[in-house]
Amino acid sequence: MKLFFRDLGNGKPLIIAHGLWGASDNWLPIAHLLENQFKVILPDARNHGQSPHSATMNYEAMSDDLIELIGDLHLSEKPSIVGHSMGGKIVMALLLKRPEIVDKAVIVDIAPIAYSAKDGGQHNKIIHFMQTFNPADYDSWAGLREAIGQHFHSERGRQLFLKNIRRTPQGFQWKINYPVIATHFDEISGCPGSLPHATYDREILFLKGEHSNLIPDLACLQKQFPTARLLQIPRCGHWIHAEQPEMLAEAIRKHC
Repeated sequence: MKLFFRDLGNGKPLIIAHGLWGASDNWLPIAHLLENQFKVILPDARNHGQSPHSATMNYEAMSDDLIELIGDLHLSEKPSIVGHSMGGKIVMALLLKRPEIVDKAVIVDIAPIAYSAKDGGQHNKIIHFMQTFNPADYDSWAGLREAIGQHFHSERGRQLFLKNIRRTPQGFQWKINYPVIATHFDEISGCPGSLPHATYDREILFLKGEHSNLIPDLACLQKQFPTARLLQIPRCGHWIHAEQPEMLAEAIRKHC
């Protein structure tokens, strides 16, 4: 699949893969912090942002999308690659299949493990809301914002939904392909890739938010990534790029 992507900056190529419900523009603040050193490439995953929709939604296909993008870019050197949350699992699947096409890798606050239904509670709430909320019932962004705010009180929660809506000549509509995500949510919550016994022996950095519990310990990383290093970013949870952008950018800069 040909993914939509943004690029900015100059220098060594650096690809950043966003998480579930996100899009490339979520990572523009990080890209701006890195653009003096890197050519930052920000793709939208399939069924997200401005990339095409597909009935297939698994790490085999999504990692193939990134492999295709790297080939299409005809880069003069191997890119480094960063992945957050679902994007981190996409990157892990890519590394287990095609380690030779990437230089350095950073995985942000996710592990190569399957997460339980309990861990997916917030995601299930998001899916249910998208299934029952029709943006076409509203005629202004202000009206949408107010209606969404009745269910999700935090600014981050409201923005998650507003960024996944677009205005068309026929009215507002969901931009994200939430029905397919809902259908394949168990796969998205599962282990990345179809190579459960493969290992990636090259240097790789995992970053954990201090208040996040998504990376239980170093041992769970080193089963498939035996040389993994784990660095904790203080005073943040899962959304490290929003809560500690400078620290995250510096960790990427030092590793890549």
